[in-house]
Amino acid sequence: MSMRRLKLFKPFVSWRAIVNVVRVLMSDQLAEGPLVKKFEKEFAEKFKLSNVVALNSGTAALELAYELAGIGEGDEVITPVLTCTATNTPLIHRKAKIIFADIDKDLNVSIEDVKRKVTNKTKAVVFVHFGGNNRGLKELIEFCKLRSIKVIEDAAQAVGSDFWGKADFACVSLQAIKTLTSGDGGFLICKNEEDYKKAKRLRWFGYDRDEKQKKGDTDLTEAGYKYHMNDITAAIGLGNLSVVDKLITHRKRLMEIYSKAGLNSHIWMTSVIGLDYDSLSTKLKEHGFETGQHHYRNDKYTLFGGRQKFPVMDSIEDNYFFVPMHQDVSFKQAKKIVSLLK
Repeated sequence: MSMRRLKLFKPFVSWRAIVNVVRVLMSDQLAEGPLVKKFEKEFAEKFKLSNVVALNSGTAALELAYELAGIGEGDEVITPVLTCTATNTPLIHRKAKIIFADIDKDLNVSIEDVKRKVTNKTKAVVFVHFGGNNRGLKELIEFCKLRSIKVIEDAAQAVGSDFWGKADFACVSLQAIKTLTSGDGGFLICKNEEDYKKAKRLRWFGYDRDEKQKKGDTDLTEAGYKYHMNDITAAIGLGNLSVVDKLITHRKRLMEIYSKAGLNSHIWMTSVIGLDYDSLSTKLKEHGFETGQHHYRNDKYTLFGGRQKFPVMDSIEDNYFFVPMHQDVSFKQAKKIVSLLK
């Protein structure tokens, strides 16, 4: 009999999401409609947020955040060297100058290295909640506020963590394997109400959608995008949002098990750091547990200018990996993973 493999990631879709989607598909409203507004409202209420804009991806949220922050050609933007490439690719499109900062041993950006690299040309700093880790965010916001530097949270992995959505902009991903998924999709959270209003226009070609629906047509004064969410996506998101507390509670229990064993565990990802990746991943695979690195240092890619020297990143780049951390991981399985690592 073959062993059932526990995957590193597993999408979650509730039965409510399935019912919601069927209802939408049987209706005459598939594009952005009442469900998108409802999803925005209920997401904001659930996580006590204001100025929430629903979009078709977390990457679209980053694109809009960078535009609203006024990042343009030649502007310096400090960002972690270890993150999903989606964090930094939009900066390439804007012809900004990416300044990579090293990480600390918990894989989050080194705030001290960020401080060292701030200059009078620094336009913004991107804080990535790596795996849902919020360590350093409060300190960074306070530091940047004194210098009038925008802080943008890449909060793609932060839903369910304890401190996020606090910066000038926060960008949430609802991609398939996130804690809360709508298949794909995202939210942009704006601290400033004027940015919020502009984001709502820019997500749909530059139109104020409410005004256009009332008047039939309105003037365009700025070039927008096609970044809006549709009701099918919102239907999935609403269904999963209705049970997100249960998902978060399960993940927090897994965090307790992993953290107690000394692993670097946060709401979305648990990492093993500083140990031999090849031998341990092979051992876990033999017992049916999938592992992987998933995210890599961005300076390895030609797109971002090639490799630089970062003491912490250099020391652990071959010795970190992730273990399963999702709703299908039982507490017994988490304890088994811990025992195999020991």
